[in-house]
Amino acid sequence: MNSLHPILRLADVASVRQGHPFRGAIVDVADGPVRVIQLKNVTACGVHDADALLRTRLRPRKVPEWVRDEDVLLTARGNQPVAALLCAPPPDTVCSPHLYVVRVTAHDAVLPAFLAWQLNQSPAQEHLRRQSAGSRQKSLRKAAVEQLPLRLPPLAQQRRIVAIARAAQVECCRFEALIAARRQEIAAVAARLL
Repeated sequence: MNSLHPILRLADVASVRQGHPFRGAIVDVADGPVRVIQLKNVTACGVHDADALLRTRLRPRKVPEWVRDEDVLLTARGNQPVAALLCAPPPDTVCSPHLYVVRVTAHDAVLPAFLAWQLNQSPAQEHLRRQSAGSRQKSLRKAAVEQLPLRLPPLAQQRRIVAIARAAQVECCRFEALIAARRQEIAAVAARLL
C-alpha cells in the first residue's frame, strides 16, 4: 500500500470491546443454549467448526453482547495476536474475555474482511507485539488495540486485496492437504516395509 492513503487509528473506524466477562472458569454444559468462542477456536482462517464450540449457560446482569456476522475477533493473549473474521456465527454466541470483538463502524471506509486481513499483516502484528505487556504471558490492552495505525485504500482496492488473500488461503489449504496425504502415504509404505 502506498503512502497516499491516510493513516487512521483503529478506533476511528471500529469499536473495540472485550469478550463476555465470565466470572471464573467457563462451565461446559452439554445442552447449554449459549456457545462460547475461546482462544483455541480462533485462527487467521476464522473460527472453525462452530458446532464444536463449548456450550454453557449465562447468568448475566444485563443482556449479553452477542457476536455478529462480520465481527473481527482479535486474540488479546499470547505471543502472536491473531485476527479472524466471523462468518455467520451461530445465534447466542459470545466470546471469552481473552478476545477482543472489533466491530466496523465506518462501513464507507473499511471492509471487515480487509480489517481482519490487515490485522494479520506484519506491520500491524509488529505494532501489537510491541504494545503487549507481561513477562510470562503477553497480553494486549484495549487502548493499544484502539491506537493501532491503519492505512485504508479505497473500498474497490480493499475488495481486490481480500479476494487475492482468500485465493492464497485456499491454495495454502490445498497444499497442506496434499502434504498431509503424502505423509500418510509414506508412513503406510514405511509400516509395510518395516
